[in-house]
Amino acid sequence: MRLIFCVREHTFDEIQMGHLLGFPAILGLDAISATANARGFTPLTAIARTYGWQREQLEAASAQCNHRQEVAVIKALSPTLLLVPRTHGDEGRLPNVDILIADLLAAVSHLKVRSLHFTHFGFVQGRFPEMEVRTILETLLGSLHQSSLDVLYWDIDRRVLNDMIKLYSRVSSRYQLKPTGPEIDMAPQFTWHPVATTPDGHSLHVFADARETATGSLH
Repeated sequence: MRLIFCVREHTFDEIQMGHLLGFPAILGLDAISATANARGFTPLTAIARTYGWQREQLEAASAQCNHRQEVAVIKALSPTLLLVPRTHGDEGRLPNVDILIADLLAAVSHLKVRSLHFTHFGFVQGRFPEMEVRTILETLLGSLHQSSLDVLYWDIDRRVLNDMIKLYSRVSSRYQLKPTGPEIDMAPQFTWHPVATTPDGHSLHVFADARETATGSLH
């Protein structure tokens, strides 16, 4: 399995407000896994804006997912969405993180997912949730021989990239993996782009990534 760290660098506005506004899609995916939080400007709502998903459907599915504390599969969406209940990371008790990641991997295998976009750590507020990420890595690396995955795109916030690389190195040393480690890819950076000027001279801007600006799809 190829493991690709997709490095997400955020704007000043996103960091200061604690709101994720942009999400770069990866073409050809089988599925996306995201944290079940559809209230406000969260990673899930940013994903929904990119793919044109209905927010009301995600809010209802997220509420059920968090209530049941189990992974929810929404096959009606494209790519398939795998919702994972919210956890508290290093801020407190870790409610069944090992069970939840095992549940996610079981769903991936059942659906025969070959490419997964794992979005849970692309926008990290506060310190790096080391205990939670360690548990996920240990479960993931320990079950590679049972997985249907060919490639896992793991979003990681640029601000905690070094912590992630160090942790991966420590955890992976316990397994017989290629010494090259994961691939690292810089995700397209979002920013405000001018698209028009009003009759009274004010500029209109949209929040988009560099790919959309280069292709002229904003106009």
